[in-house]
Amino acid sequence: MKKTRRFRPAPERRGGIVVKLSVILLTCDRERFAARAIRCLLAQDFRDFELIVVENGSRGGVPPSLSLLAAGEPRVRLFERPRGTISTGRNFGLSQARGSFVTFFDDDDTAAPDYLSFLVSLAEETGADAAVCGSWREENGKRLPNFAEDRRLVLTPEEAVSELLLRRRCNAATPTKLFRRSLFGGIRFPEDRRVDDIFVTYKLLARARRTAFHLLPKYCFTRHGGNSSAFTTDDSLLTPEILREYGDAFRERTAWLSRRLPKIADLAQYAELSYQLSLFARLTDHGPPACEGERQRLGRELAARRAWLARCPYLQPFERERLRLVPAGEGENA
Repeated sequence: MKKTRRFRPAPERRGGIVVKLSVILLTCDRERFAARAIRCLLAQDFRDFELIVVENGSRGGVPPSLSLLAAGEPRVRLFERPRGTISTGRNFGLSQARGSFVTFFDDDDTAAPDYLSFLVSLAEETGADAAVCGSWREENGKRLPNFAEDRRLVLTPEEAVSELLLRRRCNAATPTKLFRRSLFGGIRFPEDRRVDDIFVTYKLLARARRTAFHLLPKYCFTRHGGNSSAFTTDDSLLTPEILREYGDAFRERTAWLSRRLPKIADLAQYAELSYQLSLFARLTDHGPPACEGERQRLGRELAARRAWLARCPYLQPFERERLRLVPAGEGENA
């Protein structure tokens, strides 16, 4: 098997920590996007960071443009690995990180010139272990705000995870988020899954003593057909395997949070059922025929919790309408 190849030696350590921040960028067969992302990061007004570029098995090896960008820049550490999942690449990047903080940057995205300085300052000024900024979403040449709000909040673990569960101020995507590297102790991305962020982000927010939110848009997600998460908006790309992965992720999340943060156990259960309800409605309206079995399974599970969900104070009016689509179940579990 092809071994990992390191193109630049690790920088000399200073007092046990090389830099303030480690930025992990994973790429595979997307030279044009990745080169743009690297140039964007090297142009940041914050300079005390290392950029760990994980070349995750591109056909033909490391693209020349990436090698050229790394060759003249001591902050870039470029690694070539055998082809693997997104999680294997991210976990490898974490194993190489030396910064006090860690953030992830998708190879097809861009950011404002003060993106990194904004997140680092937000964490340091508030004494937070995690920091979250707002973002843009660019699709078909149009840029729209995505979780944007000019308000600074410093939240407890329960409050931060609640924001994640309710999807009011953030989602599970790791970009836009800065984490103290120590939070990752014993936590890694699941290497056999596609929906890796969902298994990890809530654990990091639950571990953080405080999380700072200031949702000024500093990061821009680029939406296109080649996104690894394109199935989240294109129902034709859904498969039974993806749907089962989501189910596993949310069941695990509910169980983990119920043990770790019991005060928000009901909210965690609602968030799981809310996502099931959203998937059930999508599959009912225009789901792929191959997912009919999963649609019926979701319907049975929702029917068994219909009474609990109908009484849930978190249930939104549009979700109450969706609940009407769920067939009545025998012996509903209240």
